[in-house]
Amino acid sequence: MSSSTIATGARMAPVAQRRTLGVSRAELRWLMWPPLLFFVVALGLPMVALVMQSLEGGGAAYPGMFSVPAFLGSLGRTLLMALVTMVLTSILGAVYGLALVASPAWLRIVLLAALMLSLWTSVMVRSFGWMLMELPKGAIYWFLGLFGLADEPLEIYQTTFGMYPAMIAVMLPFAVLPIMSALQSIDQEQLKAASVFGAGPLLTFRTVTWPQMLPSIISGAVLVFVMALGFYVTPLLLGGPSNMTISGVINSQLKTANRPDLGAAMSILLVGATILIYLIADRLFRVSEKWG
Repeated sequence: MSSSTIATGARMAPVAQRRTLGVSRAELRWLMWPPLLFFVVALGLPMVALVMQSLEGGGAAYPGMFSVPAFLGSLGRTLLMALVTMVLTSILGAVYGLALVASPAWLRIVLLAALMLSLWTSVMVRSFGWMLMELPKGAIYWFLGLFGLADEPLEIYQTTFGMYPAMIAVMLPFAVLPIMSALQSIDQEQLKAASVFGAGPLLTFRTVTWPQMLPSIISGAVLVFVMALGFYVTPLLLGGPSNMTISGVINSQLKTANRPDLGAAMSILLVGATILIYLIADRLFRVSEKWG
């Protein structure tokens, strides 16, 4: 096939897609207005309000937020927390995705149902559930006591160690679903060919499966990291005051310190950092192509 034929086919694809939708080019433009209007109202207006709030006082809130004692500590803690959550969730998500694809049908249904149930349940509810488990005499203490493994109340509630399992559980569906999609799209003929030529399970995984699931692991990891930057409820309930994130400091500026300008400036910084990190990740790993 010549390059001109390929180029012609590429140009014809959008036209064919529009014909499939049954709408003309002009009608397609009108269809763009509802989502654009939604994003203007739901995202654009709140961002404008935040910027205006942060500029009250002539923009002094931007240098002023660095004088807040808890700000820099919470900022570094948030980045570290998001990084640890991303790494652990990606590892567990890869294992979970492989188990979903390799399991028998009944077990696959159970694993997928558990994953979707976790995704559909409120973060607040899941965090309260983990809190009840990690209390000094909570469900974990009771379970360990059945086997004689816990003689004294546990001390994992409101600690850094006790915070991460709940955060990984909250983020796990966002890491597993792209990996599962990538594994299901692997051409079975490639796996059969590897087996025919004598490749064992490990060699087949290393040369066929892993290269095709790695881009999805990276795109899921970026999504988990970006979302973890905004964690608030889970670290507040399970990590305690010593693990306050940047979202907690913003909330305290708005409700306790009565400094909405500082809270708005910190919010702008968090949003800007999130966008910057995503753009860098997209530049390096093309994550947007994996999602769309």
